[in-house]
Amino acid sequence: MSHIKPSQSSSLDDWLCYLEQLHPANIEMGLERVAQVANSIHLLTTSSKIILIGGTNGKGTTARCMEAILLAQGHTVGTYASPHLIRYNERVRINGQALPDQDHVDAFFELEQGRGETQLTYFEFGTLGALALFKRYAVDYVLLEVGLGGRFDATNIVTPYASVITTIDLDHKEYLGDTRELVGYDKAGIFRTDTPAIVGDLNIPHTVTDYGQEINAELILSKRDFHFTPLEDGLRWQYQEYDLRFSKPAIPAQNVATALTALARLDLLPEEVQLRTTLDNLQVEGRFQQLSDAPLVYTDVAHNPESARYLRTKLLDLKNQGFKINVLVAMLADKDKTSVINELDDVVNSWACASLSGPRAETAERMLAALPPETQASTRTFDSVSSALDVLLPEQSGDTALIVFGSFFTVAEAIQYWKK
Repeated sequence: MSHIKPSQSSSLDDWLCYLEQLHPANIEMGLERVAQVANSIHLLTTSSKIILIGGTNGKGTTARCMEAILLAQGHTVGTYASPHLIRYNERVRINGQALPDQDHVDAFFELEQGRGETQLTYFEFGTLGALALFKRYAVDYVLLEVGLGGRFDATNIVTPYASVITTIDLDHKEYLGDTRELVGYDKAGIFRTDTPAIVGDLNIPHTVTDYGQEINAELILSKRDFHFTPLEDGLRWQYQEYDLRFSKPAIPAQNVATALTALARLDLLPEEVQLRTTLDNLQVEGRFQQLSDAPLVYTDVAHNPESARYLRTKLLDLKNQGFKINVLVAMLADKDKTSVINELDDVVNSWACASLSGPRAETAERMLAALPPETQASTRTFDSVSSALDVLLPEQSGDTALIVFGSFFTVAEAIQYWKK
């Protein structure tokens, strides 16, 4: 297949199209190729302190929490996250802000010149591009979100200042295995000898601690070294000399506690008043994000059983306030739809299913088939999130809450709908 190489004056869209066609596989495990390219253009010699953040759920919110706390103290911070909701530029933030297209184009051009004959996937190209931008901006700290697993993910070529695992659940079974022990072992691959390794999962598989001990990482474990207790109106967090209470954060308490513990271990927490203010102002797009007040509409990226359990707590809050819960769900074909639905079905009053578009998209009809048989008869299907919203929104009343969830693509469509 011939590809016309973009240049430094090409658009970011041209570059992204080129990167999508460049490698036959979306995912190729192994670090040799990525490390080779990174070393050839000296990406790994950097003054920034890099914190690797892995986990099944909660990477983005944990990173956002750490980013906000570091920025509040005047540090410069680069954050790498994926996938993006609306624009590619969301994947790389410098001090909380997306960068102009040309910065990404310059980074991709440098990589294209430096990679020689070495093949890279879209994600690997993006990861190296982010590292090039962080080096160029010489940020104090880099928060690097791991893509898939850990051990063989492109982000794992760096030497971390600390490594964080948020949660461990079953996702991407075809790559990581079908038990939490296998998934945990893969994620623990981001640990390093004599380096802080903070684990927020509430039921840590033994493979994680076994590997951490084997390589002599400095393990800091939830329920052993740090604790958090969700309170009626907030959160209590305890670690070493810290015992603090906060008002209810906008993101899961577990991820706040993990972020706080990592920063506390690195001696990077501000004084208490500033910390409280920062947490009170924290918001993360696509995480139980309110899109509309009347009718009441929320959107959420939940797409596996664990994130569905967290979404369930939010729905119960609404139910306790007297709202009927209407749900519009659209997911990717490779997700465990049945388990996700089972976590939520008993708190939902009515379901609707929509199709997504794209190579991994699930159809509304197959989504419908994952619902319990007694629910299917009253469930409508739509060919897109936006066509579903056209029909569903006028039907909502003052005592209903509509939740649009199921994937990053679903949330992106819902947010775009409101931006029209």
